[in-house]
Amino acid sequence: MRSLFVLHSALLLLILVSPSPSYDQAFRLGSEGEWTASQQRHAPFHTVLEKNDTRPDPSKELLRDGEYGPAREIKRFTGPTIQLRGTAEEIGLDSRALASGLEMKFLQDFAFLQGNFAFDKTYETWEIGLFDCEAWTVGLTYPIAFHLQCVAGSMDEPRHWRYATLGYGPKEKIVETIRKALDSIIGEYASFIRKAHSKKDGGT
Repeated sequence: MRSLFVLHSALLLLILVSPSPSYDQAFRLGSEGEWTASQQRHAPFHTVLEKNDTRPDPSKELLRDGEYGPAREIKRFTGPTIQLRGTAEEIGLDSRALASGLEMKFLQDFAFLQGNFAFDKTYETWEIGLFDCEAWTVGLTYPIAFHLQCVAGSMDEPRHWRYATLGYGPKEKIVETIRKALDSIIGEYASFIRKAHSKKDGGT
């Protein structure tokens, strides 16, 4: 009971130190044995804590045109980055391995925009996209709490888009969990950019 109290306190602290949520941000906490972050938007998780937000999900066709803002002008992304906080490295997370997987998934989902991270010409700052993530874990043994957040946008507005998720679970599953969560978040952002570009091109 005490360990769960400490866990919940740690997760609440992570929420407090995180930036205020944007319209496309979700905070969720899964139950024991059900902590895969990438499933939290789809599977029937027991939700202990959820940040209510009445604004629409960016993956839905409900956003007003103006809310896509600078995303419309992005023509090229630099390589995505990830930073590890708390006990992340101590429990087996490797920033280089995660960054490599992040780059591969990013290029896969953004194939409609670019095939690599090389710049073949000069771009304006508002045309260059950034995608940065942070994985923060608390604890060395079960239950390990995690907080994963990614922010994205142009160089002029690098935090225009944000997405974060919370959860807890066993140490042996954390690497897989973080990777799947990153894949899911990249997919969300790729859909958002596609929609933004279709708005710019006059699509519906």
